[in-house]
Amino acid sequence: MTDARFHPRLRIQAHADIIGSEVVLARPLDDLSLGGCKFDGPAWEEAGQQVALVLSFPALSASLPLTGMVVRGGDEDMAVRFVHITDEQKGALRKHILDSQEAAGA
Repeated sequence: MTDARFHPRLRIQAHADIIGSEVVLARPLDDLSLGGCKFDGPAWEEAGQQVALVLSFPALSASLPLTGMVVRGGDEDMAVRFVHITDEQKGALRKHILDSQEAAGA
């Protein structure tokens, strides 16, 4: 079975600070794409909640602020879709993903 997603999910060494109804700092990402990200473990926000994120890429000493919407939250994971992302933010995210893969030897 192939993944029919528009943006493929990638395993990237990164974490995020998330500000929604709660503030969660340095939460590791389970996966990341140009369209959103997923966090492993029980969700702390409900679907539909808008959140502010700062993605951090430790291997690059880089960070990127983004806005997202929780699209799924349950006992297993929480998924966030990036919203209102500018071309500049998308370009920076693409660069950080590629640079992170290169730094990891992928």
